[in-house]
Amino acid sequence: MARKLNFVQKESFLNNIFRRKKENDFTVLYFSKWDDRSLVLIEQLQDKWVKEEGDEVIHLVNSFELPHSFLAYSVTQVPCLIQGIKGKIRKTEYLPYIYKALFPNPGRNA
Repeated sequence: MARKLNFVQKESFLNNIFRRKKENDFTVLYFSKWDDRSLVLIEQLQDKWVKEEGDEVIHLVNSFELPHSFLAYSVTQVPCLIQGIKGKIRKTEYLPYIYKALFPNPGRNA
């Protein structure tokens, strides 16, 4: 199975992901179309991340389309990565850590 990027269109879909955090691991990336760092990150995900092996899905949440969804984990800046791993939530707002989480192999995101 290939890696996928899922652009979330409905808050109900996102709420279901968060509700099932103890059952399924997940990755949600909050971004803005007006933020240059977010756009570069999305571009790298589309160009490099999806081509690597794995079966992960990153759910992408646009600040303009779903502004209320930013309240779920008190997201105040973009990009922001929320990871649910074995029922525990990890929130990452520091850009180098986001890259480290998404591109763990050194030199892959440069």
